[in-house]
Amino acid sequence: MAEDDLTRGEPRPRPARPAAPRGSGAETGYAVIGTMISGLAVWGGAGWLIDRWLDTRVFLPVGILLGITVAIYLVVKRYGGPPPTPGATENSRTPGGRRSRPRTQKGQR
Repeated sequence: MAEDDLTRGEPRPRPARPAAPRGSGAETGYAVIGTMISGLAVWGGAGWLIDRWLDTRVFLPVGILLGITVAIYLVVKRYGGPPPTPGATENSRTPGGRRSRPRTQKGQR
């Protein structure tokens, strides 16, 4: 194919970025549960190992709390927002192609 033949030094065209796949409710639920358990296990396990190494009893609860905190953050970051509307662009342009007006502080124009 002629369009596949690129001359040397010419950049390859990037494929269109696919929308983030949204699975069914069960898939999302399993992903959330898996993230929470993984955070608990990984950070709690790291705390347990540090406790064993230093012969203390403080890092296991700290690791568990840190793991849950990071897992909750990741779940909210990934699944917290509403699903994207089809055909919406990610830039600051209105549907007509004009740039959107910048937001100003109260009393300024």
